[in-house]
Amino acid sequence: MMMLNRIQSEKADDGDNGKAEADDVGSSHQNQKDKAKDLLHTGNPDVPTTTVNPFVTKSTASSFKNRYEQLSSLLNSQYRVKKVEASGRVLDTYHDSFLFGKVPPTVKVRAALRGGWIGHAWHLLEFILAVTSGVLYMYSTYYEYTIFNWVSRAQNYISVAFLVDYVLRVYSESVRLYYIFSLWGLIDILSVLPIIFLFREGISGGRILRLLQFLRIVRVTSLMSKLGVVGSTVLQQILILITSTFGAVVLVAGILQYVEYHGAPESKRAQCSLEGCINFWDAFYFTIVTIATVGYGDITPSTQLGQLVAICTIVAALTILPIQIGRITFLASRRPYGGSFNERKIIQSRYLILSGSISFQPIQEYLAEFFNPTHCEDLEIYPLRVTILGPFSPSFELKQLLSLYHGLVEFIEGSPIKSADLDRVCAKRATAFFLLADKEAQDREVEDAGQIMKALAVHRFCTKEVRIIVEVLEPETQTSAVWDNIDNRGIEVVCPIKYHYRMIARSCLVKGLYTFITNLFTSEIKIKTFPVNSFVSEYFHSFDNEVYPLIFPKACCGMLFEEVVEFVFENFNVVLFALDVNVIDQEKQERSRKVFLNPKGHIIDADDIGLVICWDLRSAYAISKFGDRHMQKVKWRKKKLQSSIELQKYRTGSIVDEAERTLTAENMSYTAVSEESLESRMKSEICSRIPEVIKNGTDDALESGYGRKPSRGDDRGSFNGSSSEDEGAYPRGMSLERATELLLAWPPIGSTHAQPHAAVLERRRDVILQNLKERTVPVVSLNVPHILVCCQSNWPQHLFYFVKELRKPDQPNPPIVVLYPDEPTAKQWGNVGIFEEVYFIKGSPIYELDLMRGGVLQAEKVVILGFHDTPVDLSGEGIGDDNKIHRRVPSAQRSDVDNIVISANVERLVGIHAEVMIVDMQHTFALHSLRPKFEIQKKHVLEKDYKRNPDALVHFGPPFMEGKAVSPILLGFLLRASFYNKNTISIVEQLIEGGHTIRNGTLSYRNPRRLKQVPVPREYVNRQYAELFIGLLHNQGILALGLYRARGTLGAQSAYVFTNPLKETIVFKADLVYVIS
Repeated sequence: MMMLNRIQSEKADDGDNGKAEADDVGSSHQNQKDKAKDLLHTGNPDVPTTTVNPFVTKSTASSFKNRYEQLSSLLNSQYRVKKVEASGRVLDTYHDSFLFGKVPPTVKVRAALRGGWIGHAWHLLEFILAVTSGVLYMYSTYYEYTIFNWVSRAQNYISVAFLVDYVLRVYSESVRLYYIFSLWGLIDILSVLPIIFLFREGISGGRILRLLQFLRIVRVTSLMSKLGVVGSTVLQQILILITSTFGAVVLVAGILQYVEYHGAPESKRAQCSLEGCINFWDAFYFTIVTIATVGYGDITPSTQLGQLVAICTIVAALTILPIQIGRITFLASRRPYGGSFNERKIIQSRYLILSGSISFQPIQEYLAEFFNPTHCEDLEIYPLRVTILGPFSPSFELKQLLSLYHGLVEFIEGSPIKSADLDRVCAKRATAFFLLADKEAQDREVEDAGQIMKALAVHRFCTKEVRIIVEVLEPETQTSAVWDNIDNRGIEVVCPIKYHYRMIARSCLVKGLYTFITNLFTSEIKIKTFPVNSFVSEYFHSFDNEVYPLIFPKACCGMLFEEVVEFVFENFNVVLFALDVNVIDQEKQERSRKVFLNPKGHIIDADDIGLVICWDLRSAYAISKFGDRHMQKVKWRKKKLQSSIELQKYRTGSIVDEAERTLTAENMSYTAVSEESLESRMKSEICSRIPEVIKNGTDDALESGYGRKPSRGDDRGSFNGSSSEDEGAYPRGMSLERATELLLAWPPIGSTHAQPHAAVLERRRDVILQNLKERTVPVVSLNVPHILVCCQSNWPQHLFYFVKELRKPDQPNPPIVVLYPDEPTAKQWGNVGIFEEVYFIKGSPIYELDLMRGGVLQAEKVVILGFHDTPVDLSGEGIGDDNKIHRRVPSAQRSDVDNIVISANVERLVGIHAEVMIVDMQHTFALHSLRPKFEIQKKHVLEKDYKRNPDALVHFGPPFMEGKAVSPILLGFLLRASFYNKNTISIVEQLIEGGHTIRNGTLSYRNPRRLKQVPVPREYVNRQYAELFIGLLHNQGILALGLYRARGTLGAQSAYVFTNPLKETIVFKADLVYVIS
């Protein structure tokens, strides 16, 4: 069946060969973005569609059953989805609405009718045509036309417009039968019935049918809701009641006026005027008086049919209107937000639920990301609906935020623990269920315990298709054994704080890395105007870039990764930096999809998915639409190609071979080493000595960090395989008691640098304190530059991850000096004392003298770490009232205030422009208090974007642009971005500590790819960035991702990150280059 689909798609593509070709991709364009968008409208006859067509069957066409099933599918299709050239496994990783491919015409029509300026304009035109039709009908009741009936002609044109609208809606609806028999479908079909007058103008007495067109005025409610004129449910119901009542009155008046003339005897009809026995105004007046139960009696129907219409009107008014009014009263008086979510809204829409510990700022950031304009076209094709489930009533500020999304976001009061509340929000139908943690929680372990219970409750209620994304505060919770009982499906646990400390550590070696990674996964905020050729324009371009998946066109299959990188950059100014490849995992002995950074020498396969850095989804889509004819126009493509193997050797063979020869077994990656528990470490240690023949292991498994190779000459002598009488029972050659004793040693035995267990820290307290005493120094006096870590409020709980990241064997390991007012406890020092060259100085970084003792003048970096501690009230209202905890009260952490003071002291000693500091803030608004101070005014930002997320402007502050100021609040993107791309955390992980490689189709940990920073080679200074990019790719086999601009560049007050610069950008000597090598 898939082959049949391919043949059909190729035939369909062949039919498009007559279309004009796109302009030569090698031609110059001033604006690369306009160039990419222009390519969106070019045909692509070469990209095959591999999506299985549900309407293709294996049986013959003569089968009645098959024809019936096809007809049913066409009438009521639930399978028509966006066609993408990717496997189902890929679509599980990248949502099909985010992974652009071929979009069927039905989806395009539905997108046009649902949203955008076309949809809004058509809704407005539809309302105007309905009102015009009603006015024309009223006008026609007063005059009789015999020669040229222009009123009838105009109404015929309106009928044609309504017919076209109805046909398009039936064609484009995902579930056609549902639309046809819905209220809106019935109104649309009734308004189309007057089309019969287009073919038979002289139908006797049929003019009353034209009045049905007036029913379309009810659709004005949809327009007003989309424009934000009405937002609440009560206002929508009132508007629907008013428009439907007015339309019904006009319709009844028309019917009454019609039957009073046509139902009268011939003798009485002859006495009536051209306006009828009763004119339209009188009929309208009588209907209003009747519905209002006033009954003046000045106008009454004289025929039996007229009296019947009056009776039906009274009955309808007495039954329907009270019900509608009562419904509005109920909505206004019921318990606010205590209803349920309408399951019908989910049809052909994505549905997200946000729950857990809800607070205003995370909700604001999540909604701004999900509904960002960069996904605008995507949201029109696949509307996104969000329900917020919280155990409280929303504040006024939160209500205002929800009103900005025009009914696409709803709030329902409830708890994720209760099955009844999960049922009310249709949790089983959700695409993803987010459980957010309270970052302000005083007891983080209690908060994590609550997150575990909520996650298990949601997992028990929902089906396995629902993604449950859980945020936890402590890394130990992420590796808890409780997640082992979820059948390895459904729940994804994310701990942002761990990545926060690791990114800070890497930023000590790679300037601006925190900003670089954060901006890659955060959607832009639109700036209306900014000066051209300035640092603001360059940084906005940098912030505009994100990571998007890419479906390779057919012409790229069989090419080297480096060739495609060069082609994509030269023609689209887009950086292809990674691949999602289906490889063999030797650890699991099965195939799985993995992300590889800069997989040099890899030949692109049809099932590979690229990961690109570009400004929007359309740019990636433009690349996917390229064909062979376009590729042949590229100059470098016309060169005489060697065979794939020779070309691979030509491109990267020498580099890879040299790396393979020099690599040793000791040079291993820590990618697979997690913060494992004592029990899992014990199991790993005991099993790691099983002979390789029995264990069936590989070098890659050892390099990934699981165990060590057997060594007969180990100086500790404890792991000698022939020294124990229990060798038969334990392949390690030692007793379980001996293995336990070794695992409880401090410092830990081995090079895995796993975090010591609490039992170890308690048992080895004396050894740890002795180690602390040995490493406590009064004044720093080192021969090499060190990293000074300043802590004032409290000892950072997760300092272990910071130090570990700076102790990788194949990277610089600068000495680390911790300056802290109090002597750390054994538990605190035990997590960092296991590393070499870590020293302690007792002193307060608030005082300049203690900073001098810590060697602030000799320090390579000064890292000022924060801590979640006592909030400082800045509102004057207090923060202890439980009724106010959900309000957005401006507050700060004490450590934020301390860190601002410490940073000022450091700048006084080393200078404002020294660029040696990294300041950790608990709240993003505190970043504005650091120097240099520069802000983008809100008048320069689109009003809609600013209202949705004003805190996004923190990305444009010089301290953050430089990478000087960081905050764990910014790492919410780890959860938000994972909705579209499940590989978000994997990409971030590899950018921080290096990624695995691919060798002969299998996963390997040799020669790991790392994000580094290198100076600009002398030959590329004052030349275009495109020359630098291509030169590094050709000559050194490394991939450039962007620049780190020095202070003063284009008037910048500080250094700043410049991701994926335009090709024409001039590179300066002071710049640093982000590369993957």
